[in-house]
Amino acid sequence: MKRVLVYSLIWFLSGVLLMSCDRGVRASREEGTATYQPRPAPAENQPVPAKDFKGELISVDTKNNVMMVRAENGMEQTFRFNDQTSVQRLEAQRATANQPRTMAVRDLIGKEGSEVTVMWKEEAGAKMATSVSVDQLVSRKGSWRKR
Repeated sequence: MKRVLVYSLIWFLSGVLLMSCDRGVRASREEGTATYQPRPAPAENQPVPAKDFKGELISVDTKNNVMMVRAENGMEQTFRFNDQTSVQRLEAQRATANQPRTMAVRDLIGKEGSEVTVMWKEEAGAKMATSVSVDQLVSRKGSWRKR
């Protein structure tokens, strides 16, 4: 009697399992569409807007034209730069006579720990920095200059 009960329970559960697998699956959520239509690709002609990344400058490598920046959440990003990458400094520092008015990315060497905002765009699969804004500058001696 127990065998019959066990076998009938196994057959019943197998039938329920097969019925649950029989339902149809659709690629879209719309009930009326017979075939799946993917979203059209973005147009190639549209200019890609520049994005920004704010964080602490970790390092500048002029040999490979690469800089690393760490965000508040600890995420580190690597940005490529070139001669057209501009650097904007604090207004108070531009007035000092012992430093030049223009600043290049190579001038950020030794300023690790400075707070920067990097404007970048995607270029050949890499993040290319178009401009760097220095929000808070740290000199080699560790003195802070704030906006």
